[in-house]
Amino acid sequence: MKVGGILIAVALAVTIVWAFVSYPRPAEFIQAVAPERILIAYYSQSGHTEAVAKAIQQETGGDLYRIRTNISYPKNAPAMQSQVKAEYNEGLRPPLAEPMPDMSRYDVVLLGFPNWYNAPPVGVFTFLEGTDWKGKTVVPFVTYGLSGWGSSIDDIREAAPNAAVAKGLAVHASQAGHCRKAVASWLDSLGLDAIQGGRNR
Repeated sequence: MKVGGILIAVALAVTIVWAFVSYPRPAEFIQAVAPERILIAYYSQSGHTEAVAKAIQQETGGDLYRIRTNISYPKNAPAMQSQVKAEYNEGLRPPLAEPMPDMSRYDVVLLGFPNWYNAPPVGVFTFLEGTDWKGKTVVPFVTYGLSGWGSSIDDIREAAPNAAVAKGLAVHASQAGHCRKAVASWLDSLGLDAIQGGRNR
């Protein structure tokens, strides 16, 4: 019994270590890229994510693209949560209200969204699944009220399996309007701060 217990414990430890080693780690540093090769794509319902996106644009000089759909959401929080949960569980992929940008122009896409039902809004999945991500890097940022990233990073990896996914930034909704320092520090850590543009242009 003791030998059997030891073998089980060893097997479990090996499995945990292997899972840790084999799980894709975020890119810690992004190779220098000109501002015109940077896209800041974001979905924003209440303005919090948009505020962070604009702070990023000021730092990097990248292009802004707002992800929109024609779906309307109730203002009542429980009703909205119920609708969002149903959309996520159904795998809804609504058409975007505005044409996709020419993604061949960009090497780095900073992708922002609020955390809804512990995941990105369904319009973000439409954007991700409508792009060839080979050779591109996704740099996620999220705004949230309670639960940070939720399953968002795994969702991005699944929807854009050919993309490199860099270290993201999570901003509490209450801090979105004055996040410039946090954004600058995050971009500095990735090597994306003021690359041939942004605040130094």
